[in-house]
Amino acid sequence: MKRNVKFLIIMATLLCLAWVLGAESAPAKEFMSIGTHPVGSFFNVVGTAVAKVVSDHSDVVPTVKPMKGPVAWLPFMERDSIDLGVLNMWDAEKSWLGESVYSKLSGGKGFPVRLVAISVNNLGCLVVAKDSGIFSYSDLKGKRVGGNMPVPSLQLQIEAYLANGGVKWSEVTPVPVNSVQEAVAVVIDGRADASGAAALGMPIIDELHAKKGARLLQFDTSQEALARTRQFFPGYPVKVAPGPGNTGIEKEGYLWGYDIYLICRSNYPDDKVYDVMKILWDHHQELGKIHAGLKAWKPEIFLTNQFIVPYHPGAVRLFKEKGVWTKEMANIQEELLKKEQK
Repeated sequence: MKRNVKFLIIMATLLCLAWVLGAESAPAKEFMSIGTHPVGSFFNVVGTAVAKVVSDHSDVVPTVKPMKGPVAWLPFMERDSIDLGVLNMWDAEKSWLGESVYSKLSGGKGFPVRLVAISVNNLGCLVVAKDSGIFSYSDLKGKRVGGNMPVPSLQLQIEAYLANGGVKWSEVTPVPVNSVQEAVAVVIDGRADASGAAALGMPIIDELHAKKGARLLQFDTSQEALARTRQFFPGYPVKVAPGPGNTGIEKEGYLWGYDIYLICRSNYPDDKVYDVMKILWDHHQELGKIHAGLKAWKPEIFLTNQFIVPYHPGAVRLFKEKGVWTKEMANIQEELLKKEQK
């Protein structure tokens, strides 16, 4: 009996020792946090898709952290509590340089961020009811327009779109709104003649179309008009045509495209950024399976000559391996880094 007890004690001790040694030898899990806009926003969709694909093809455990927007999560990135983030190109540039709303938030020095990849674009515009008699941005002078939005980048988009038609913000009657959804809702309710900032594919545009008919105002692509637009908000004209998912597009024309950026904190290790980029490059087809709006997120748009925030060295390493980091890209990177040093 005593012999059996001793045997059981020895076996239990050996099992405990094996468990401890196994636990010590097992690799520690690696976590990654991604800051996004609130759940329901397309920016959150982008962050969630990145997390899903990275999780499926690595041992990394990504966590998406939805907040009010980059003004909320960028300070956490500075403290190394957020690793990656999703935001539009304007917010990315201004937060990096410490300008506009980000001047006070960053103490005037800007946030230490780097670009990882350019994602798909948003196609912005103002929206009117079909029977409004409004066909272009120049027709909006003296009209009621949704605006005075609390998010600076959204308000600037509205002013950029008006500027395309040679209309100043002071020449319209503002109807205060708090979100892009409310900006279209005031048109449905008859409280405004035109929405504030909106985007192609928003479900509420379908609601407007069902009740009153919807018209998305298209852009003048003359050099003068484009220059006026870019004084307020960066971007480029994108050709669109009537078809499925393009509610409110009555004829072939142009909307205002601006890029969504995937960024990271500048001190995020090079090899980790490289690994994320390689996974997205090799498995980009899976992004479109997560959300139809991400079908266009392919490696050929990860890097373009329109980037306005410097890339992280880990991303540059992958681009060089793939042969897409050209001399032109290197020159743009160098000029951007000079801005940071001033």
